[in-house]
Amino acid sequence: MKQIKNNRCLICDSKTEQVFKLAPSPVADLYTDDINSKQEIFDLNFNLCPECGLFQLDTIVFPEDIYNENYLYEISTSVGLEEHFFNLAKKTIQKYNLNQNSFIVDIGSNIGSLLKGYKDNGLNVLGVEPVPHIADKANKRGIKTLNNFFDEEIAKKIVLENGKADIIHANNVLANIPKLNDFMKAIKILLDENGTFIVETSYLLSLIENMVFDTFYHEHISYFSIKPLEYLCNQNGLKLVDVEKIDTKGGSIRCFIEHNKNQKISDNLIKLKEEEIKKKLFSKEIFKKYQQEIEKLKNDSLNIIEKIKQNGEKIVGYGASNTTTTLMYHFELYKYIDYVVDDNPIKIGKYCPANHIPVVSSNKIYEDNIKYIYLFAWRFADVIIGKHKKFLENGGKFIIPLPKLKIIDKKGMDGKI
Repeated sequence: MKQIKNNRCLICDSKTEQVFKLAPSPVADLYTDDINSKQEIFDLNFNLCPECGLFQLDTIVFPEDIYNENYLYEISTSVGLEEHFFNLAKKTIQKYNLNQNSFIVDIGSNIGSLLKGYKDNGLNVLGVEPVPHIADKANKRGIKTLNNFFDEEIAKKIVLENGKADIIHANNVLANIPKLNDFMKAIKILLDENGTFIVETSYLLSLIENMVFDTFYHEHISYFSIKPLEYLCNQNGLKLVDVEKIDTKGGSIRCFIEHNKNQKISDNLIKLKEEEIKKKLFSKEIFKKYQQEIEKLKNDSLNIIEKIKQNGEKIVGYGASNTTTTLMYHFELYKYIDYVVDDNPIKIGKYCPANHIPVVSSNKIYEDNIKYIYLFAWRFADVIIGKHKKFLENGGKFIIPLPKLKIIDKKGMDGKI
């Protein structure tokens, strides 16, 4: 895999400074069929731009080496995300009075879940998806999808064949783009003069406040807040006009971007900008404190796990996702986890990135009479615990690592090891 070290801001090219770091790890979603495969480990250090405020990785793994035939993620495997996108399509149609003549483009469209919400309402849709087998699956579902990375050339091709887009979506995509200015120039080409570019991306301030750090991995090159987003739009002839805070991915923002016509920005946007300044989001101190809190959680987790292992018990992880890889490596859990269970058939039978811990069906919890489950998929704790009440009734306990370490027993209370 190709990687580059970068200490220049991806937006304004200022020199950046390291303010935060996690343990080196492999590419997070590179679950493999081959137990003998050798997978590279990459630094996971983060820099802050003193000029525009962008928080970004200092080691970039080339997207072409991630989004290929080995890429596994499908939107349908994320709890509640398809419903979230269906509601987004419905809300956008109503907000912008869209009709059968409207043209909607989704960049990084995956299997077409968002676009299906538009197509079912009779609108013209087009997806742009770089992963060949994912794009193929979307096309087979009836969602017209181009198998390409999005750039200026593709934008011009779309305009030539379909006209300009009334709405462009990019959900959980902007963070994955290494050439941000080139990407925004392509958006400007494709977007209708009166159109809107709607972006959903993790919100840095929410990630810090919610103690979410396991979404930090090599697919995500940048982590956004309002200040750098405004900077990025302004220098590419676009304008961030409104923003909404949403709950997805541990805390995100939905941004509304238009061609710059000197229009007013929303009160929501003004309030969030003020909040970022008030909470000193662009200071080294906030990241130092964040790092210290994470290290305490790591030590607390390891203390519990070591006690369990000393008693001769197995510990099983639940959830084989990108976030599992970050938690596994930064908390050094690969030393203790016997296997990982998952309900996604795409992951079952594979091995975790680099450490090759096996991924098996959740049925094995009961076959092996497991007593302790470390909940890697902690943001979906309620759903998972609800599915496995039998595990609790059998005397099992869930260890929930974030945002605060908890042990759940059959009484639904904090248990003891």
